[in-house]
Amino acid sequence: MLSWFYGLMPIPSSRSWVLVCAVLTALLLSGCETTTMRPPQVDTVRFTPMPESKRVIAQPKIKYLVRADGYEYCARITGIPVTPTSRPMACAFWNVRRKECTVVTPLVTGYNYVGHELRHCFEGSFHD
Repeated sequence: MLSWFYGLMPIPSSRSWVLVCAVLTALLLSGCETTTMRPPQVDTVRFTPMPESKRVIAQPKIKYLVRADGYEYCARITGIPVTPTSRPMACAFWNVRRKECTVVTPLVTGYNYVGHELRHCFEGSFHD
């Protein structure tokens, strides 16, 4: 029988290779879910959009900015400082008179952060 490492370990069969690859894939994929990748608590439940008549801006014109300095930019906009344990993941600011809203994120973000900020465009400061 052929061996790995000069006779110390036998070469597994092709069925064993499939099992080894499946286990390694499962371990790698499960590593994607970390506590830092979870959405804010306000985003973990479904919500019902406000009726158009009660929205801050019923039909906003939306601009989406992706910035390399997104964390720092949002820290300046929101007043939430960037610290070793916390940072603003995205931000939105709006102008009711002009019916405009701007969503800002860093280069890498999650759809939940974009959706959360987009909700601010319609509803204003809903969790403040």
